[in-house]
Amino acid sequence: MKQRIIILFALFLVACGVQKPLTEEQYTQAIRKDVPFGMADFKPVKPDVYSFRCDEYIGMLPDYEVDNEGASIVWRTTFAPTYDKQPTSVIWRNIVINTKQHRVLCIDRLLKDGKTFGYVYVLQGETKAIPNGYHWDVTDHRLLMNVAPILEAQTELSVELLRVTNPLQE
Repeated sequence: MKQRIIILFALFLVACGVQKPLTEEQYTQAIRKDVPFGMADFKPVKPDVYSFRCDEYIGMLPDYEVDNEGASIVWRTTFAPTYDKQPTSVIWRNIVINTKQHRVLCIDRLLKDGKTFGYVYVLQGETKAIPNGYHWDVTDHRLLMNVAPILEAQTELSVELLRVTNPLQE
């Protein structure tokens, strides 16, 4: 009897230590929780890219500004523009880092008719819950040199959306 209890207890400990991979819906909800503002609509567009829509203006200051050519400008510097509100001619980009889940979000926001919309690009390091991510921790500060070019390359959808919503900017 004592041996059975020990075996059952060992099986219980093993079962508690095994984390099941997240379903696609759970993963989408986890990413949505990382976005620092509420959204009316949030849906996957392609792997690790999500579109979103907000019915109001999101006044959060950007980390970067991206123009219709895809050029990024660091926004939070001494020479930062002094906009009262996001212009419709640029993309405001914010970077959100979730070190616990080994995830980096690149949030590109556009503004049109007082509404905010855009894309969330996800860089996900491999974890027990998400075994199909990058095999390195994308949130490790020693690896940020590898993350930066990936984030730069992930502007094509946002820039195309900016060009469509502001055709006169070309």
